[in-house]
Amino acid sequence: MTLTVTTDLSVNTGLSRVEEKLEDKQKALRDSIEKGEPKVFGVSQIVIGLLIISYSIPLLSTEITMILNFGVPWWSGLMFVISGTAAIAVEKMATMKTVSVCLAVSVVAIIISVIALILYYVDIASNPATKCHIGSDQLCDQQYYATRFSTGVKITISVVNIVQTALSSAFTAILYNQRRNFTDYVTLGERHPE
Repeated sequence: MTLTVTTDLSVNTGLSRVEEKLEDKQKALRDSIEKGEPKVFGVSQIVIGLLIISYSIPLLSTEITMILNFGVPWWSGLMFVISGTAAIAVEKMATMKTVSVCLAVSVVAIIISVIALILYYVDIASNPATKCHIGSDQLCDQQYYATRFSTGVKITISVVNIVQTALSSAFTAILYNQRRNFTDYVTLGERHPE
């Protein structure tokens, strides 16, 4: 804070040059984060998370496999919803603390997404579609259609999961660059909270 006394003995207070520079950098951080549009990334992640959860519901009517035993669609979808919520929070409160938390959550979402992808493809390889056994009505048996349906749903969910991985990776890269550019301008209150 700068204190100035004029010739008529009036006292004026104002921001010091360092405080002005810090305020400018904090505004630049907010502007650069808003330019990255975290709300768009957040809403996209929430929608994809809910999409994965809803697409996995039909799997409950098929044979129970490793994917359902581990609950992969539900914990991966929930993590994407949490990651999207954190991204929306960054737009509302653009501080170094919220950027760091969102960055950490996004990294965890990427890791979970990759793990989920591996589990989907292992499950698809472990439970291939059965061969068609034509019955007296000239149609394949029910097991053939059930395994084809299950495999199709798992492939669809894994493709949506790949989109989520790419989205989270792009958002994480943007957040990391913003955080790295503004690390030197953290306020004392953010470094040492009371």
